[in-house]
Amino acid sequence: MRLLLAAILLGLLVPLAGAGSALAQSPLALSASPLPFNPEDKTQETIGGLRWRGGLEITSDDPRFGGLSDLVLAPDGSAFTAISDAGRWVTARLTYDSAGKLAGITGGASGTLRNAQGLLLEGKREQDAEALVRLDDGSLMVAFERNHRLLQYGKGGLASVPKAVPAPADLAGARANAGLEALVALAGNRLLAFTEGQKMGDSYAIYLREADGRWHTLALRPKGLFVPTGAAQLPNGDVLLLERRFTLLGGLGARLSRIPLAAIRPGAQLTGSEIAELRPPLSLDNFEGVAVHRLDDGSVRLTLVSDDNFSPLQRTLIVQFELLTPP
Repeated sequence: MRLLLAAILLGLLVPLAGAGSALAQSPLALSASPLPFNPEDKTQETIGGLRWRGGLEITSDDPRFGGLSDLVLAPDGSAFTAISDAGRWVTARLTYDSAGKLAGITGGASGTLRNAQGLLLEGKREQDAEALVRLDDGSLMVAFERNHRLLQYGKGGLASVPKAVPAPADLAGARANAGLEALVALAGNRLLAFTEGQKMGDSYAIYLREADGRWHTLALRPKGLFVPTGAAQLPNGDVLLLERRFTLLGGLGARLSRIPLAAIRPGAQLTGSEIAELRPPLSLDNFEGVAVHRLDDGSVRLTLVSDDNFSPLQRTLIVQFELLTPP
């Protein structure tokens, strides 16, 4: 009798385990429409130190799609993994035309992020994922706002159960919507973390984690009304910083700057040298994430993603630029 009951229970549990695995991710139908760099001047191809290499407006009938806040790319730029501030992740493949310009998107999939206990994230305070970076061991680190914290997802990717990683102690003093917004993995198992709005006098707080896990505080000196939204590392080790500006008079703008690797040390006050500023009428939206990859010919591509805030007035854009003076 006991054996019979055990067999019955096992028969019930196996389908449930399979269902849980199936629910970890699901196909996501995505559509892509090509973007011109400048809708008012179709001949424009460059801005500052950048050359336009194609852009897409991404849409989906799935109401859960949107709010993309950061991304990482495959080394060859053929695929991406992104996170959303609604506690979800998205993966898809990117396609390119014969000229090497970004042309389309295929093979979408999505799922819900989990916490360190294996539970699905629920509520905005837990779901607000803002920064994503791939570490040297292949794991993925995600930074969250509101409930300021770091979670590290292992070999199973963002569908797996993460482990909690100690965040900077001073981050607890950041306002709910002013926490970690960008992460960069530096050599030697170091991590650089930018806040969106945690003030240190007239600067923004940055945190540098050493290989032994100790955090140090740095500062970013702001220029104008821009705030940090994304960052990535260039092939020579310098840090690429993405910033956003929005004003009622000036509208939306984005800026890309370079921070020398040699300047990044405990207690430093950092400032970037501008590569380019994007403003209307160029094709842009609320750019929050940036990734870098190098092509076989040695050229360096920058990929930006925008957060549509699940608003019908905004768009999810993925755009690419070539760095005209690669490091």
